[in-house]
Amino acid sequence: MLCKYVLTVDSIPYDIPKSCIQNWDEIKFSHKRSGLEGITRTFTSKFQFVGEAYDLLLSEYLSKYLASSAGITVYTITNNHTYELLFSCMLDFASLSYDGRVVNMNSIDDSIANIIKANKGTQYEYAVSEIKETYQLYYDRLPYVGNVTHYLGGRTLENGNQYVSPVSGGDHFMTLPMYVGSSEIVSGSGIEVGDVGAGSNLQSCLISSSKSMSVKVSIKGVFWWNGSSLAAGVQLKTKSGTLLKEWKGGWDGDSISLNWESEVALSAGDGLVLLGYYESKFAELYFTKLDITMTFPSRGLPISIDAIKPITILNRLLKSMNEGKDGILGEIVLSVDTRLDDCLILAAESIRGIPEAKLYTSYTKFVNWMEAEFGYVQVIRDNTVCFVHRDDLFSNNNAKDLMSDFSDFEYKVEESRMYSRVKVGYDKQDYESTNGRDEFRFTTEYSTGITITDNVYELISPYRADAYGIEFLVQKRGKDTTDDESDNDVFIVGANHAQGEKEYKLIRTSWNISGVLDSDTMFNVMYWQGAMLKANAGYIGMFTNKLRYSSSDGNSDVAVNGVGMKDDFNFESGIVTCGDVSFTTFDEDIPQTDDETIKIQKDDLIYEGYIKEVSSVVERNEGVKYDLFVRSITKA
Repeated sequence: MLCKYVLTVDSIPYDIPKSCIQNWDEIKFSHKRSGLEGITRTFTSKFQFVGEAYDLLLSEYLSKYLASSAGITVYTITNNHTYELLFSCMLDFASLSYDGRVVNMNSIDDSIANIIKANKGTQYEYAVSEIKETYQLYYDRLPYVGNVTHYLGGRTLENGNQYVSPVSGGDHFMTLPMYVGSSEIVSGSGIEVGDVGAGSNLQSCLISSSKSMSVKVSIKGVFWWNGSSLAAGVQLKTKSGTLLKEWKGGWDGDSISLNWESEVALSAGDGLVLLGYYESKFAELYFTKLDITMTFPSRGLPISIDAIKPITILNRLLKSMNEGKDGILGEIVLSVDTRLDDCLILAAESIRGIPEAKLYTSYTKFVNWMEAEFGYVQVIRDNTVCFVHRDDLFSNNNAKDLMSDFSDFEYKVEESRMYSRVKVGYDKQDYESTNGRDEFRFTTEYSTGITITDNVYELISPYRADAYGIEFLVQKRGKDTTDDESDNDVFIVGANHAQGEKEYKLIRTSWNISGVLDSDTMFNVMYWQGAMLKANAGYIGMFTNKLRYSSSDGNSDVAVNGVGMKDDFNFESGIVTCGDVSFTTFDEDIPQTDDETIKIQKDDLIYEGYIKEVSSVVERNEGVKYDLFVRSITKA
C-alpha cells in the first residue's frame, strides 16, 4: 500500500519521503485479538531515520536534550486519493543513538492497549467516600439461625460428676448454675443469653427475647438426688411461669435421664429458666452430664452501606493506569443483561463499617469479573475502552468475501480452545458459622465430555457474591478495629433504586430459588453459577454442547427458576469453532470493525470466520496475512 509519512518535531509537522526512513520496508502493522475479545492494533517499534529526518531529530536533541519531543504518523493513501490514518506514535529520545548517518529511535507506544497491558495487574486503592453513589444500599439483613449451648456449672467431684448444693428457703427451688459454652447471636436481634448462677432468683433466664419467637430446645443429661426429701427433680419453665417439662425422681438415689427435644414459643419479654427443686426437708442434686442447646431465628437490625457503580470503578482504574490523567473514557453497554444493569459494588471495609473505608482492586480483576459474571469483554476504540457482551463482537455480519483470491491456505484445530472441565462461580470462603453451609455461590465444576485434553476453562469471579459473606462482615461491625482477612475483598449485590426512594433495595423477586433455608429473603440469586454459564454460552458452545455436574464447594441443592445446580446445561452452538484458518491475500482492504466476518472458498468448501490476526509490511508487496477464528465450514 502507498503511504504518507509525517514527522512531528517540537509540535511542528514535516512531510517526509519514505527515503528518510531507512527501514521503511520493515515497518509492519497488525490487527490482533487477545482471545475472543476486541481487536487491537500494533506496529513496528523501531525506526531508522536518515536525510532530512536525521537532521531534524538530531537538532532537536542537541538543543533540548531530555526535553526533546517528536513523533511519527503514517497515513495510507486510499483509492479516492485521500489519506487514512494507519498509526501514530511518539518517539523515545531515551533510546536515541546515531552514527553520523542514521538516527535510531524506538517508538513509545502510548496507545490505550499498551497502557492497559503495562498496568493491568497493579492493585489500586480508592477511598469509598470519593467514588460512592449518592444513595446507599439498604441492607435489611439475612435471616440467621442463632444458637447457644449451656453447660452445667456445679462443683466437680473427683469422679467427674457434678454436685449442686441446695439453697435455703421455704419453696425449695433454685436456679441451676449454667454457663454459656458457645453461641452465635446477631447483634440487634433482640435475643440475649448468658450465664446463670445457682440462686434464689427464679427468673434468671438462660435465654430471653424482646419479641415473640420460637426456640428449639435440646436437653441432654443424667441426674440423681441424695437426701431426706420425698422427691427432687429438675424443671424447665418460662420466665412468665409456664411449666414446660419436669424430670422428677421419687426415691433417693434413682438415676433420671434428661433427654428432651421440643420447640417452645416465647412471647415478647419472656425467657427460659432451668430450676432444681426438692419437695421437703433436704436434697442434693448430682449430675453426670447436663447440656442444653437452643436454636432460634436471629435477624439483625437493618443498616445502610455505601455502594459504587461498576462504571465508576472502570473509569477510576483507567485514570489510575494513565498516571492519573484524563483522556481515556470507559463505557459499559447496558440493557443486555439485567444482572449488570442492577449491579452495585461494595467494599468489604464499607460492609464492616470501618471509618474511611477503602476499595482495593485491579484492572485485571475487573476484566475477569466482567467476563466470568456477564460474558463481557473489552473493546478499545480510539480513546474509549468499552465493555460489550462477547456475542455482539461475533455477529453474522458478512463484510468481505475473498472467494479464492488467496494463497498459503492452512486449516488447523486449536487445542487451546478445547476444555475437558469447566469451573464456574467464586472462590470458596471458610466461614466461622455453620449458617454458611447454606451458601451456594462458591465454585462448581462440570465435565464437558472431551477427553483429548485436560484443559480447564475457569469462569471464576474475583468479586464475591456470597450473601452470607456480607452478613458475617456486617456482624463484625463495632466489635473491634483489627484487620480481617476479608477486608480487601470486593462484593457485588443486585439492587435497584425506585423513583422517589432514597436508598437502593436488594432484589429478591424474579429469581425464584429453592434449596436454601429461607428462599423469600435470600438475595444475589441472580449471580448464581447457572446465570454465569448462560452469559458465556457462546464461548462454552465452541467446545461442547453439554455440561454435566461434577462437584460443588457449597450448597449444591439449590435450584433457580426451576433449574438445579446439578442439572445438565445444554448449549446450542458457539460463536466460533475450535478451528483456525490462515492464508495470504493481496487484497489490502481490511475490515475495520470487530464483528465483520470474512469468507473464503477452498476447493468445494466455504470457510467463514472472524479476524484472529491480520498483518502486513506497510510498503513491501508481500500480501496481507490472515488468521481467522472459523465460524463455519459449509459446502459450496
